[in-house]
Amino acid sequence: MQLTLLTTLAVTASTVLAAANLEPAVGNVMLGAWYDRNLTDTPSAINARLNYKPLAFFQTDMDLSSVVKPWTAPKVVMPQFIQQLEDTKTNAVAMLTLYPFEGYSKITDATLSDAQLQEMADWFNKMADAGHSIFVRFASEMNGSWFPYGQDPIGFLASWKRCITFWRNALGANKSKVAFIWSPNSGNGYPYPNGQYSIDPKGTDAATVANLKAMDTNNKPGLDEEDDPYLPYYPGDDYVDWVGMSIYHYGKEWKWVDNVLPQPTQFEDYLQGSKTLPKKFGYAPFYTYFSGPDGVKDSTGKTVSIGNKPLIISETAATYHFAWNENVNKTDPNNVRPNTCPMPYCDEPATRVEIKQSWWQSFLNADFVKKYPQMKAVCFFEFIKEEELTLRDFTTFGAAPNIFESVAKFEKEDQDVANAFAADLKAGKMPFLSFAAAKDGTGSAVVTGSSSKPTGTGATSSTTKSGAAGVSVMAGVFAAAGALLFGL
Repeated sequence: MQLTLLTTLAVTASTVLAAANLEPAVGNVMLGAWYDRNLTDTPSAINARLNYKPLAFFQTDMDLSSVVKPWTAPKVVMPQFIQQLEDTKTNAVAMLTLYPFEGYSKITDATLSDAQLQEMADWFNKMADAGHSIFVRFASEMNGSWFPYGQDPIGFLASWKRCITFWRNALGANKSKVAFIWSPNSGNGYPYPNGQYSIDPKGTDAATVANLKAMDTNNKPGLDEEDDPYLPYYPGDDYVDWVGMSIYHYGKEWKWVDNVLPQPTQFEDYLQGSKTLPKKFGYAPFYTYFSGPDGVKDSTGKTVSIGNKPLIISETAATYHFAWNENVNKTDPNNVRPNTCPMPYCDEPATRVEIKQSWWQSFLNADFVKKYPQMKAVCFFEFIKEEELTLRDFTTFGAAPNIFESVAKFEKEDQDVANAFAADLKAGKMPFLSFAAAKDGTGSAVVTGSSSKPTGTGATSSTTKSGAAGVSVMAGVFAAAGALLFGL
């Protein structure tokens, strides 16, 4: 009788807590990178710069519409991405961020045909057939005000449910090899007023009125920092495999120009929020809501999520400000520089390595992983770009190949960061991190070569987490910045 009871309990528990697609066991955290195709970086080059073990997954982005940014159309990106993953000779997972840059009105039955959705599903199947499982992150940071599809929860929910339902049905035998990630931006700063695509709090058209009602979760006049940044946008557990979040360290305070060490609990404060912390950290506990064991209910008592979802940190980095952005609109009062120093910072209390290492060590440590066991993957944002007032180095795994040929000092400092990360790995400080296996089935792959030659060109998203649109910095801009900074 006891054996039967225990068996029944075990079966019940495994059913309730069944692993999501691609979810590793507790205590394992997949390590990945979002690499910059625009500056000809490749997965193989990142693996070589880290020079430890091949990363578990790599992220790239696409314009689902293929219209706003045709150079990031699936038919352009996917063949290149598949080949670049094949070049690693590993089973690295592909992470696809799909942007609906034309807005959700272009993802209705009348405007986005089933044939177009099937075309995307065909690419998923080609990737899976090549031996690479797939993370799909659709309409990421939908709660933000920096994308044209942002702050439209009603449109988002309808589009998400249509796309994910269609793709799941179209995957066939590869269904278990694809995981769909719902990934808002961290709630600090929400509702991100005065962004390029902020919802109009005084809007009177029917769609705006309906969205304002959905976003007003605290039932106070207007929108404010106490309105929940996540719940209005959650599609429901049945439509979500993983949850994700973008979390960054930008500096001391807006306007984000200072190179300072992150606070020891800053990452956790962004992830979990707090009503006792300064409002800049947000109030809503994301992990507790969606990855904790108790889930979350809305203000009416209705269950929004039962929790236990695996969590991916979809984008993260600590930025280093290294030059002023001369391309901003200097007549905009938001773009007035906070100081008159020739560099964004008047003094430098912390170096690149110190800032970035402090950041990753604050959450990639055994205590944090034990406290947040559903954190199952972390993706570093490997870009150097202009954003708001400064040129920003987000990289952790070194600079992309050949973009700083005339700026040896800059390249060395970035490689020093990658070396510091590898040193932490070799010292056993992050034993929970998991990596890719060799494609030939021999087990864990080992990086032995130098960086591979870039293949083809591409473009990256113009992601900005603080409210203004950003663009990747072209190599010519960096050449000029290098001459300015180092007298070259």
